[in-house]
Amino acid sequence: MFDSYPPKSVVVGVDGSQAAIRAARWAVDEVAGTDVPLRLLYVARTDPGAGPLEDRAALAAAEEVVHEAYDAVEALGRPVKVETEVLDGEPVPTLIAASRSTGLLCVGDTGAAQHPEGWLGSTARGLAQSAHCSVAIVRGGRDGADTSDRRWIVACVDGAPEDVDVLDLALNEALRRHARLRVVTERQPDGAPGGGGAGAILDPHLVRCLDGYPDVHVDTAVLRGPFRDYLAEHAVFIQLVMVGAVRTAEVRQLLGPDGAPALRGSDFSLLIVGPERPGR
Repeated sequence: MFDSYPPKSVVVGVDGSQAAIRAARWAVDEVAGTDVPLRLLYVARTDPGAGPLEDRAALAAAEEVVHEAYDAVEALGRPVKVETEVLDGEPVPTLIAASRSTGLLCVGDTGAAQHPEGWLGSTARGLAQSAHCSVAIVRGGRDGADTSDRRWIVACVDGAPEDVDVLDLALNEALRRHARLRVVTERQPDGAPGGGGAGAILDPHLVRCLDGYPDVHVDTAVLRGPFRDYLAEHAVFIQLVMVGAVRTAEVRQLLGPDGAPALRGSDFSLLIVGPERPGR
């Protein structure tokens, strides 16, 4: 069913919520000025007992949802190729299936509003844990395409080979969004001082990633405790957090029950960088 998806498309799950609109607008920066399409995907649950009239009404409602998201993207006036599609199925399994043929899946965090004890809704958590590509969970009340947001982008790395992808993508995000990049690491190389520039803290192969981005302001920090606690302490300064999917300990901190008490008051978005990241 998803064989027609372009390998490097960016898919946005839309459901009629303002959270989904924010996700669609946020995703515009990922594809603006490129040939990569922005695909607005609505997943409709089929009612087996519905008659022809009900089916037509459901389809009309679904098309209205994707057109609303389309209009929100078009209103930004950016050069973006937008495609829309309505599919039958359950949202999470269908979006996971779609993630096999895309580099980035973007969703809003609609469900969090119904679960004040948490900080991410169940749909967002399920996709972050099981999708086959990078997943952006767009949160907060700010306009998803607000380039005036000067808060940090935070990337968590420790020198693993996969962290090159995370840092490279974080640098791209910072450049696109005119934001500062804070690189945090759980451990520093043996013999390195406790502070200083990137060269003093990051592994050399990560430092080399910085050379291609002279216009991005980058600073570094060494974690002294759990990643979630660092994010909670600095949440007011952060617009986007990025972590590799292979870093299971940090992902578990963010998505598990221990993350909720620390992070429910934050509004930063979360990007779990998977193996099929955008631009690869």
